[in-house]
Amino acid sequence: MKQIMDLNKEIANQLWVQQFGKKQKAIDYTGREVAKAAYNDRNSKYGWNVDHILPLSRGGKTADHNLICCHILTNDEKANKFPCFKANAKEFEIKKRQNYYEIEAKTDYPKKEEEELINFQDVAQGLKCWKQCKANSKGVFAGYVKIRVETSNKSDQLLERYRNFLVELFGTDSIFAEEIRTPYVIGYNRSFVFTVIMGDVTAKEDMENILDDCIILNTYSTYFIEKTGFEDIKIVCGMECYDNYLEMSLNCKKDILENQVRFIASLAIDELVKINTTAEKELKNTISPNGFYPYDFYFTKLRKNLEKLIR
Repeated sequence: MKQIMDLNKEIANQLWVQQFGKKQKAIDYTGREVAKAAYNDRNSKYGWNVDHILPLSRGGKTADHNLICCHILTNDEKANKFPCFKANAKEFEIKKRQNYYEIEAKTDYPKKEEEELINFQDVAQGLKCWKQCKANSKGVFAGYVKIRVETSNKSDQLLERYRNFLVELFGTDSIFAEEIRTPYVIGYNRSFVFTVIMGDVTAKEDMENILDDCIILNTYSTYFIEKTGFEDIKIVCGMECYDNYLEMSLNCKKDILENQVRFIASLAIDELVKINTTAEKELKNTISPNGFYPYDFYFTKLRKNLEKLIR
C-alpha cells in the first residue's frame, strides 16, 4: 500500500503557492516572517498555518477566498475575533468586499527598510564590508535530485519537455542530463539520468522544501508513465556536506554528477536527507545497508486529480 502525506499539509502548501509563489520565506500580513517548510511547527520561529479570514463561528467557509497563510502566533492572536482584532501589536479589521472578506490594517504601518547598498567607492564602507566577510566555520550542504527515466520514444522532444518541467518545479536551471548506454544491446528503451543541483542548502527547511518537490514529482510520475512515452521513472533525493563554501563551489558539481546513487524505488532518499527532514520520524527504526531509503510518498489530492486524467 502506498504511503500518504498529510492532507492538511498538502492543502496548506497549495495555499502558500497561491499567496507567496515560489518563495521559501515570506512575511505574513502582520509583518511576521514565515518559512514554507515550517508548516504547523510551533517549535520554529517561522512556524505558520492556515486561518479563516471570516471565522467559522461567524459563518466563514473553508474555501480559498476565505483562507490565508499566516504565522502561528498571528493565528493565535486573531482567533475568532470579529470584526476587529490585534496581532503582532497592530490593529486590523475584517471587512466585507462584495461576496468575500479581507483583512485590512487600521493604520498604515511602515514597512521594513531594505538593506542599504554598499558604496564601494567609499573606502570606509568598502573596508567595513571586508571586515564583515568572515570565513565560514561550519559545514555547508548542497542538495541534489537524480531522476532516471526510461523511454521508448526515439525523439528528444519528450526529454526536453521533461527537463523544462524540472526547471519550473525545482526553480533552478542547474539540471544536467546523461544518457546511460548498455553495451551490445540494440533496440531496447533508452535510459537517461537527470541531475538537479541546488547548492548552499542553508537550513533544514530548505531541504524539506526540496523533498516536498520530489514528492510532487513522484506524484506526477504515474501520469507521465501512463500518458507519455516514459516507461519508468525513479527518483533519488540526497545531500552532500562540505567544510566550507569554497570547497562546495570547487567540488559540488563534479561530486554530485559522479555520485553513483541507487535507484531502489520510485522515490528514495539518502541518509543526510533522512536525518535533516521529517523523514527521520517517518523512517524511525528503519535500517538501510546501502544508505538509501525507499520513500514512496505522494500528495493524495494531486494524485486523485491526475488519476481522473489517466482514465
